[in-house]
Formats: sequence, C-alpha cells, structure tokens
Amino acid sequence: MRKTLWRRELRADAWRYPGESGEGPRVLTLEELLQAASAGQLARSGVGVSLGPTDEVELLAPLVDRLALIVVQFEKSGDGRGFSQAQLVRQRLGYGGELRAGGAVKRDYLYLLARCGFDAFDLDAGEDPDAARAQLERYSVAYQGAADTLVHPHRREEFAA
Repeated sequence: MRKTLWRRELRADAWRYPGESGEGPRVLTLEELLQAASAGQLARSGVGVSLGPTDEVELLAPLVDRLALIVVQFEKSGDGRGFSQAQLVRQRLGYGGELRAGGAVKRDYLYLLARCGFDAFDLDAGEDPDAARAQLERYSVAYQGAADTLVHPHRREEFAA
C-alpha cells in the first residue's frame, strides 16, 4: 500500500491509481471520468481523478463538487505544468478537496507545490518523509499571495513598519 504525505503526516493510502489492482476506491483518468459522467454512471460524491500534464483542468468544472481527490501527475522532475493545473483547480474551479501531487515528486519542490494548492504528496521513491516534511517549513516570508492551504508564510508587508 502506498504511503502519502498528507498535511504533514505520513498515512497509508487506499486509493487505486489507473492501472493498479487491489482493494480500495479507484482513481479514474480524466477520460474515464468524462465518459462515466456523460453515461450517467458517476457517483454523486467520493470520486477520484488523475490528471496528466496535458489534460484540460476546465473540463472538471461541472464535476468538481463530486470529487474527493484530484491527483496531478508529474511525468518528470522539473515539469511545471502541474503547478499551473493546481492553481487552476484551487483558484478558478474553487476545489476544496484533497489535491495531490503524484509521479516524480521530489522533496525540494514540496514548499512550492504547497504554495500552488497541493495538500498531499506521493513522494518519489527514495525520498525521506521526514526531510520532505521539513521542506514545508522552508521559508517564513512570501512576496506574493498564493493558493496554499498547507503553508502560511507571513507576507512581506507584515514586516514593513
């Protein structure tokens, strides 16, 4: 069973990603989600979806209230498209559920991912969960607002007197 860093705690994750077998709720691809919705086969709540780097976030708009989990997949370290997708999900769609970064997630990016709205992380193999948690406290001052729900640095204006 996968371990996920969620709001600074490591927890067992029961969700099954596309292509995985076993017990637990299934995370759908965006295509599967849209097909189920158009066929009237989508549950009213508790649905999980996985977004690839090229998936259009806006397609989730009519379904966002049914989603319990959105996983934004990072195919490789340094791919910035997932950061933009997270901002859109939180700010434009108003999604308040669990937003998870999956795939090639390195601890060095956790603070920035959290500033974009992620509150859960599937760490890359070999990443130390304790070192990853420490990254969420990396900076105490921010120069701009963000969609974060997990880190709350002071704004620079708070120190100007």
